[in-house]
Amino acid sequence: MSDTRMARALTSCALVALLTSACGLQTDESDGGAGAQDGEEFEPQDPEILVHTGPGGGSDIFVRDVVSMMREENVISSNWSVRNEEAGEGAGAMSYLLERQGETDTISAMTTTWLTTPQTIEGASVTVNDLTAVAGLIIEPEVMAVSADSPYESLTDFIEDAESKPGELVQTGGSTTEVGALNGAALQAETGTDWQFLSFEEVGQRVTALLNGDADMMFGSAQDFASQVDAGKLEIIATISPDPSPVFPDAPTVEDEGYDVGLVPQVRGVMAPPDIPEEALTYYQDAFTQLLETDSWKEYSETNGLVTQLRVGEEWQSFLAEQNDRVAEALESADLG
Repeated sequence: MSDTRMARALTSCALVALLTSACGLQTDESDGGAGAQDGEEFEPQDPEILVHTGPGGGSDIFVRDVVSMMREENVISSNWSVRNEEAGEGAGAMSYLLERQGETDTISAMTTTWLTTPQTIEGASVTVNDLTAVAGLIIEPEVMAVSADSPYESLTDFIEDAESKPGELVQTGGSTTEVGALNGAALQAETGTDWQFLSFEEVGQRVTALLNGDADMMFGSAQDFASQVDAGKLEIIATISPDPSPVFPDAPTVEDEGYDVGLVPQVRGVMAPPDIPEEALTYYQDAFTQLLETDSWKEYSETNGLVTQLRVGEEWQSFLAEQNDRVAEALESADLG
């Protein structure tokens, strides 16, 4: 090649390199489109949010309501699909997230079950510590419901009857690792009583068992019972949480009844895969922060008796660590650990 042609070739290469640098272009495409390009705001391309219960379960309903409110309030511009990963009382959803390390389009709703399951199910290999903490949203006070014709007018009435009928009375609820079951076991340990636990996946099945007399009582969230209470078919006789229920403020707490029990609260929040890029994590945190400031959320939380407690990032991770210790203590006291 002549000196003149060589000089032209080098000049052309330098010009290409200069233009590439000036435009911020990258020749390395190894990121697979996982993050936003420089100068662009991140937005998931095919977003999905996991639920560890089946369709119609409490978490499933909650997540679908959340997505609907986010669309209504223009917090998100596209619909988020809901994926039900029911296996293993939360273990399936946690494993699904773990397998998507570094990915940006999948997040998951979580509840206290995600803390209980790894401590009670043999072989559970994933915990919240393996995932990315996005945000904590609410505390959900639980209440105690009985049928309208029940002989029990208080938690103490039920406890005293359980003392005289060991193993005969029945509590209905969800999985054996959910908050209601755990707090029931803690109360039994505290009072030296023993009763049965009748498990159903769907809330409607549990309420039906209560109405039909197949169960004597149930712990659950206010929205589980509101319509049947309004219809005069159920009564709320206690709050199985440290603080009164916003929906049923007259229902005495366990402490009001004189019991010193380390209760486990029902919390709801959001988790993401490990190593999610920072811009994606920020996007999701901002989205849920915006949601909790909307009128739709404020009305929804008041109607359903939810106590909003926003915790983001490290604050949410620290709170989960505290709750994990509380779950461990409750399991030990109830001889379930």
